Amino acid sequence: MENLTEREITIASYAAKGWSVRQIADEMCLSPETIKWYRKRMLRKTQTTTFAELVAMLKDENII
Repeated sequence: MENLTEREITIASYAAKGWSVRQIADEMCLSPETIKWYRKRMLRKTQTTTFAELVAMLKDENII
C-alpha cells in the first residue's frame, strides 16, 4: 500500500463519520468531483475495491 496524503486521510475520516461527498467537499472548500477523484486515487493506492473496505482497513490500522 502506498502512503496516503494527509488530505486523503482527512477525506477518509469524514467518510468514516458518514459524511456525503457534498458535505466533505463543502467542508474542505473543494468540488464534489475533486473528492470523487481523491477517493478513486485512494482505492488505487490501497488496492481496495470499495470505499467502505478502504475505511475499514484504515480503522483497523489505526490511521483514522
